[in-house]
Amino acid sequence: MGNNSARGSGGLKLVVILGVALLAMVGGVLAASAMLRGGGGGKTDVGDLAELAAVQAQLRAIDACRLEHNLPVRGSYREMHRRTVFVTPCGASGIAPSRGKVELPAQWAHGGLTFEAERSSRTDDWAILVNQEAVPFPVLVAGLSELAPIVAREAAGAIAKSLAEDAEGKAKYEEGLRQREQQQQENRGSYPTR
Repeated sequence: MGNNSARGSGGLKLVVILGVALLAMVGGVLAASAMLRGGGGGKTDVGDLAELAAVQAQLRAIDACRLEHNLPVRGSYREMHRRTVFVTPCGASGIAPSRGKVELPAQWAHGGLTFEAERSSRTDDWAILVNQEAVPFPVLVAGLSELAPIVAREAAGAIAKSLAEDAEGKAKYEEGLRQREQQQQENRGSYPTR
């Protein structure tokens, strides 16, 4: 009797663990679908507001599909993110796609501004995603109005610089592989043949 009772409680524990795992998976799927609909992270698309029409007009000319400014990061990168707008070109792919960095002026006064902007293609308007509980509307409008002409002016150069640095890094990596292979062949060739 004691053995059957022990087996029964072990089976119950397994069912409870599987049930908890299933609930966690369902919660993850629901959170992911909310993010895909644009409702993730408490962010709202404010890109179609009349107060941001001039910002949209300036950003429309940029050959990019993603902008990020002052998103939460840890450690020493925090200050850099307060004065940088990361610009990702349309068509960029991968886990860490190439992105340009547009530096804002040293006297940048909109430290409370944080946003993401994205669009599917260069012809689309921007979806400007902001956490309305964290960023007051006047800060958003003032910050984006000051930021938009700077990004519009400097984005192309920042993207070109990033792509050039990536190409240089790839060329150095490939040259290192080639030199290593050559050295290995020379090492093998230095032994006497039998």
